[in-house]
Amino acid sequence: MSEDRLRQALREVEIPDRDGAEERALRMVRAAASQGSLGERVARRPRFGRRGLQAAVAIGLIAALVSPAGAAVRHFVRDAVDDGQRPAQLALTSLPTTGSLLVDSPRGPWVVHADGSKRLLGAYEESTWSPHGLYVAVTKGQELAAVDPEGEVRWTVARAGGMKDPAWSPDGFRIAYLSGRQLRVIAGDGSGDRALVDAVKRVAPAWAPGAGRSLSFVDSGGVVRTLSVDTGQQTSAVPAPPGTRRLEWSRDGSRLLVVAPGELQLRDRSGKLLWHDEAPRGAGFAAAALSPSGRDVAAVVAAATGTRSELLSLAPGEPPRRLFSGFGRLGEVVYSPDGRWLLLAWRSADHWLFLNPADPRRVVAVSDVAAQFNPGATSPAAFPSVAGWCCPPDR
Repeated sequence: MSEDRLRQALREVEIPDRDGAEERALRMVRAAASQGSLGERVARRPRFGRRGLQAAVAIGLIAALVSPAGAAVRHFVRDAVDDGQRPAQLALTSLPTTGSLLVDSPRGPWVVHADGSKRLLGAYEESTWSPHGLYVAVTKGQELAAVDPEGEVRWTVARAGGMKDPAWSPDGFRIAYLSGRQLRVIAGDGSGDRALVDAVKRVAPAWAPGAGRSLSFVDSGGVVRTLSVDTGQQTSAVPAPPGTRRLEWSRDGSRLLVVAPGELQLRDRSGKLLWHDEAPRGAGFAAAALSPSGRDVAAVVAAATGTRSELLSLAPGEPPRRLFSGFGRLGEVVYSPDGRWLLLAWRSADHWLFLNPADPRRVVAVSDVAAQFNPGATSPAAFPSVAGWCCPPDR
């Protein structure tokens, strides 16, 4: 979108609460300017007109604050994101690499294939891939079901305590989920539902690839535990950082990523701390993902004020690298199965950004994401969340 077209679109809109909106926008820009970079520890380096990009994004977000001309502003941000290299796509026409996405939306989970085609699986709330992408475990209230990528139901079970945060084991023979305060496990064919632990925190369980069908979780006392679901033998127990919100194992089962607002940790199967990183002062880790190799961590760092966020690449023994920096709120980050791409949710701009970690200048931006996963909605759609990117290229 050209600057003249943006000005014209904004002039035609009656601005609600004009004085208050202008004051809020001014405070936002002042706060962002006073903060500078979130990650002061990141070495500065030339980046394809970064100052110009940040200025363009700031203008777009200020316009969003003072005007309801959302579509025009989103298109302006869309053009600014890629710094003129490639315009943002108005629709998700393809993925930048192989695999299929699983996306949870207000309408339910969607499967998005590499060619951009997508299918709604049904009116479910949460979802997770089976290890080979042949099935999807989905939940809705008191129901857990297994469906195929076309949405056909294979089996279903129900529990009075509700069912949340399903996780399919790497061998495909078990599904773990939370029901109330219980951590439960059920066979991949829907049989043998049983309680594994009676009191846990609301953190999705994570399976450790490798022998033993080991499962990691955060118990009610705030301890990250890993145990065999078959024998009950515990292999590790370590204190969880305050507010721990995510656990993720590397593909080879050698490293566990523990994500908390103030700290990231990498631990081995015995629980030994291999590496940790603390959030910069005045900011916190909003999201993080472990690369398929288990070597790198992609982390979203957000200012406490909510005005600015960054995506950093972190690795033990190496200085952090800034992959993306923008105003507003960034959401989850997900690695592609081959590890060559990252999907970053830019919630404030209603965008998905596909970035190449080796060359952050290679950005594929997709705009109007919320509407694409809630077609026909008459009110602004909630932004979807990515439940997984399947499957490893060797499968």
